Amino acid sequence: MSDLRIIVDHIQFEYSGLFDLNNLFKMVDAWLFERNYEKRTNKNFEENTPTGKFIEWEIASWHKATDYVRNIIKIRMLMYDLKKVEATKEKEKAKVTQGRVIMYFDGYIEFDYLHYWDEHPVLQFLRTLYDKFIFKAYTERFEQRITYDVHQIYEMIEKYFNVYRHYKVVTKIPHFAH
Repeated sequence: MSDLRIIVDHIQFEYSGLFDLNNLFKMVDAWLFERNYEKRTNKNFEENTPTGKFIEWEIASWHKATDYVRNIIKIRMLMYDLKKVEATKEKEKAKVTQGRVIMYFDGYIEFDYLHYWDEHPVLQFLRTLYDKFIFKAYTERFEQRITYDVHQIYEMIEKYFNVYRHYKVVTKIPHFAH
């Protein structure tokens, strides 16, 4: 069994206002692709409610740092009361989404993800010694890297949502019109 350690635990981001939902997903995908992260969608749930759409989206992405260590980033988005609206910015109209977004970011390091050291109890013991004493300096570098990556994507999303504070709502569009 591989050793999974939580390095960054539940960094939370909240936003309420106007944003472009499709650009948000594209931006996250582009960021992960640029840094060679592979992605798997764990949950993609959408429900129409009386107040608007509710979307829950969760992904797990990983990057193989070495043959022994893998960095994992989990992103969970909860979006409430989503409605399509028409907004203006500098006298240009655009269709955007209005609603509330809560995002959670987690960062993990998985050691021995190929399970080479799991075949025998003696190998598991040697792996523990190796991780705690011999490989300690490298482990700290991997922890710093995953912390940096999680904070970088958090800051990028924070900047993205700050752009939409300058939009003003013109008219509301029915939720079924896309």
